[in-house]
Amino acid sequence: MNVLFVCTGNTCRSPMAEALLKQRAPAEMHVKSCGITAMPGAPASRQTTEVLRRQGIEINHQASPISQELVQWADLILTMTASHKEMVWAKYPEERKKIYTLKEFALHADIQIWNELEKVYTELEEKRKRCLEQLDAEVDPIKQNQLLYEACHEELETIHCLKSQLVHSDIADPFGGPAAYYLETKQEIETCLNQWLSPEE
Repeated sequence: MNVLFVCTGNTCRSPMAEALLKQRAPAEMHVKSCGITAMPGAPASRQTTEVLRRQGIEINHQASPISQELVQWADLILTMTASHKEMVWAKYPEERKKIYTLKEFALHADIQIWNELEKVYTELEEKRKRCLEQLDAEVDPIKQNQLLYEACHEELETIHCLKSQLVHSDIADPFGGPAAYYLETKQEIETCLNQWLSPEE
């Protein structure tokens, strides 16, 4: 099984999750991480490295931006926040069935809302596609966007409403904070991993 963690810059949360899962993972599980806006080759943050070192984990991390290759490599994609999941959903809609937030996957957080969101996003894409097929190609882009918005207004409102109810999906971002914030984030990730790998305990 190939597991891919996703955060923003791939220097704090996702490399932390990668390292913590590698420490616990069975031999047949392979783990990588990446970031939505990662700078290729950037190291893990000093606080991330320090917090992991206290647990006996040494890492030599180099950040990677998300890519088609990584997404296709993964059997399971776990994002750190709801917004990360939506970004990956939007960029790789054909891979939606394997994309979850870490808390959704491990703790079943907000899972009913996510199921509803997936249905509405699918309906939105189908309606948008039908509208584009019916529109005259010569209609200017501004008018085209206006017509699309009017046609899809109901789905967009439903998505907005559902997203406002997502309250349990995010792993806290410690970026720029003291080591104590990174420790709290590590513990949050560990709670998810422990529940996933040892649900009976």
